[in-house]
Amino acid sequence: MRYVIIGNSAAGVFAAETIRGLDKSGQIEVVSNERYPAYARCLTSYYLTGQMSDEQMMIRDADFYDRSNIILNSGQKVTGLDTAASKVFTDTGHVYHYNKLLIASGASPVMPDIPGVGMKGVFGLRTLDDAKEIAASARQGRHAVVMGGGLVSLKAAYALMKAGLSVTCIVSSGQILSQMLDREAARILGDLLTGHGLDIRFYTDAAEIIGEEIAGETVARGVRLTSGETVPADIIIIGKGVTPNTGFVAGSGIETDRGILVNDYLETTVPDIYAAGDVAQSVDILTGQRTINAIWPNAAEQGTVAGRNMAGSPAVYQGSMSMNSADFFGLSTIAAGNPRAEGDEYEVVRLFPGPGLYRRLVFRGDRLVGYIMVGNTGRAGILTSLIRERVPLGTARDELKQGRIGQRILW
Repeated sequence: MRYVIIGNSAAGVFAAETIRGLDKSGQIEVVSNERYPAYARCLTSYYLTGQMSDEQMMIRDADFYDRSNIILNSGQKVTGLDTAASKVFTDTGHVYHYNKLLIASGASPVMPDIPGVGMKGVFGLRTLDDAKEIAASARQGRHAVVMGGGLVSLKAAYALMKAGLSVTCIVSSGQILSQMLDREAARILGDLLTGHGLDIRFYTDAAEIIGEEIAGETVARGVRLTSGETVPADIIIIGKGVTPNTGFVAGSGIETDRGILVNDYLETTVPDIYAAGDVAQSVDILTGQRTINAIWPNAAEQGTVAGRNMAGSPAVYQGSMSMNSADFFGLSTIAAGNPRAEGDEYEVVRLFPGPGLYRRLVFRGDRLVGYIMVGNTGRAGILTSLIRERVPLGTARDELKQGRIGQRILW
């Protein structure tokens, strides 16, 4: 049996491990456009602060591939598929034949269509190479602009502040973390960040990146906003979201929507081809709809399930759910499920159990379907389990509103 896995992050690595555990003799080849062994993409912002070394970023030992008899083909970008002939093509001219294929190609930053976006000093933050380049620039820079108010943007801004730069965050809407937090939680977090020196500009966006010629190269020096103001910057990070890497499946017969559509076994619309991770549009356990919940634990679980199915040990994927967390200047924040839900079918409970603490609980009928916790989040996992397992609460519903479940104190 010949297995080919496109992608070498969480979904790809967990799939490869699972396949090898079930099939000791099959050939497993991983194709990656990066030059590193598997590492934790979710830790790139920590790398910027110097908290993580190259070695600490790795999610498997250096001898993982040899020990597991897995062939890693690095530095090759997949450019197309011939699903009738079961072939994968790359930009290096290599062709890989497969019996079972996993697409775990992840996602890439969305780069805005504005003048100057290709200048030196303008970065996305997705890969270890991105983090290395930003860290090197930060050692020489003084001012940074971060475009976007999402989690990646704020983590990047936080890392640059810790590195000693003055940072301006450009947010086109009226709040930070608008996909994760409600306005009250965002206000608490925003006040903390601005209190430590982060300059947040709401209701504006970048119109143009300004640069200057240095030694024959155009280098970024600032951002002109839609308001007409120019903000100086040596480093510009674009955090306008990501888009799944699906371009190479065009014409293959694999159906896509926002990502690659998969069934309950994570198989695509073409037999023997599976998808997992940030590229896969799978079922959401709360809504029953196909969506992309692009977080590390979901990618790892999907990789495991896809690997089992590829190796002939059937497994049903139970579905994903949204969950994100962050810690800024010692204040922890976490949100999971459908935390911003509104409407007649939901009951929303807002609690302020102490200074700097905020809770939003979202109930639908007898079940918890979402929550936000700001501060003292150590027992958030209990709430996450209640959502994931769809536990009927009964009298525990009122206990939750008091911050406890039976004898367990939640905050």
